[in-house]
Amino acid sequence: MNPSQMLESVKNYLSLFGKPDKKILQAIEKIDRKNFMVENKELAYEDRAISIGYGQTISQPSTVARMLSLLELKKTDEVLEIGTGSAWNAALLGKLSKKVITLEIVPELAEKSEDKLKKLKIKNVEVKQKYFRNLKQKFDKVIFTAGISIKQEKILENFAENHLKENGILICPYQSGPLIILKKENEKIKKTCTKEQYVFVPLILD
Repeated sequence: MNPSQMLESVKNYLSLFGKPDKKILQAIEKIDRKNFMVENKELAYEDRAISIGYGQTISQPSTVARMLSLLELKKTDEVLEIGTGSAWNAALLGKLSKKVITLEIVPELAEKSEDKLKKLKIKNVEVKQKYFRNLKQKFDKVIFTAGISIKQEKILENFAENHLKENGILICPYQSGPLIILKKENEKIKKTCTKEQYVFVPLILD
């Protein structure tokens, strides 16, 4: 596939859930996925997840777009990403919001991500090597790029209670299953899930 074919695949997938968000499609078009891959660059425009080493993947573009659309991103948002991976999703978040803090616990991936973002002059995305449960601040939006198990749901809900601002949104996948959507309304967390199913690498907890 070429970039145009990948974008069309993403657009067609988003159309299953309503009118695709033009801002997300424009971000995917502008921020070249190939720039965030060290190996398998010939597969950069395939609409599928691809290994980036260290047991991690660069997620499928259509899945990335779906998660970004569920976040309902605004240009004024401060966003937390848990799991930097290749940094492609972090760069897209940076294009769609005000400020992004992205956490990566694999040192090699964190260092490579910092280098990529600097080369591309993406200045509103900050990579940190730390566990998400050590954070103090609150965010407008939070996205997990690795999947949780059913046993980890309480950790996720507690994190949303403590780290989402009012009217904030948190998106997190199961390792195998739907995407979890947590919204903070009147200081209470409301949980819903998507109907469609996905498969993600597992979230590493400290």
